Amino acid sequence: MWQEALAEVEHVGCRRIYLQVSGRWDAYYPSRVFPAPARDPTQPGWEDPFGEAVESARSRGLEVHAWINAMLAWSAPDPPENPLHVYRRRPEWFVTDRSGRSIRDLSRGELDRTGLTGEGWFLDPSQMEVRTQLRRFVLELALRYPVEGVHLDYIRYPSGWAPESGSAALTYLVGLIHDDLALVTPEVVLSAAVLPIPAEADRSFGQDWSGWLERGLVAEVVPMVYRDRPEDVLQIVRGYSPTLPRAKLWIGVRLDRLDPAETQQVANALARDGVAGQALFSHNLLLEDAAWRR
Repeated sequence: MWQEALAEVEHVGCRRIYLQVSGRWDAYYPSRVFPAPARDPTQPGWEDPFGEAVESARSRGLEVHAWINAMLAWSAPDPPENPLHVYRRRPEWFVTDRSGRSIRDLSRGELDRTGLTGEGWFLDPSQMEVRTQLRRFVLELALRYPVEGVHLDYIRYPSGWAPESGSAALTYLVGLIHDDLALVTPEVVLSAAVLPIPAEADRSFGQDWSGWLERGLVAEVVPMVYRDRPEDVLQIVRGYSPTLPRAKLWIGVRLDRLDPAETQQVANALARDGVAGQALFSHNLLLEDAAWRR
């Protein structure tokens, strides 16, 4: 599967790939910080899938940015099988609302009814233990593998759960990760996937990504501008403040919403505007979506 996906990424002309290394506070390599996912890591073929994918990507000349889902700990209806998973071991680490109710106490159906369909249970970045565990994982990863970057996804609160201090808590966490990497692997680029409208991202999700860029806490951001028409993507990007550095923006587009010609149209327009590039979500759709299959 990885070889097919990498071949398609190379075919469409991408020069980097965001390789997921942690989906739900687990690790797709033998980690001492995060547990293995449900699949038994003692089985042949699972010795180090991330390491194998990194080696294969680099052999093709692709930059590798390790993709981590930062605050999202779980999303499936059934709890994780592994008893070492944070969902089972640390229920006190999860976000709470203003009444003190923990998101961990809600069922999958209750999450859906509160508008969190497709998401799940989030950890609380204001807790030192949460910050420490995530930082340990990032450092382990960056020191172990020759990656060009670390990419933080879900570096936010779930919609409706951000406290008044949420923006400060997330900014503090991003700053800690930045400082950790700057100290031990200064060549590794730190980036984040972000909601596309800066003011809304900050207000509803505690994600002050324009401030992160301004303070140099991240080197790049990937605004997830998942729209169905090229003109809608461009309208959002061209509406950004002139102070946002275009050369640090990689605009995320969905391959199941734009066809190859539309994606190229957006890429050309963004290049003329000085934007760093596009991030195509995601490489599996290159294999699954009929419009993108060779």
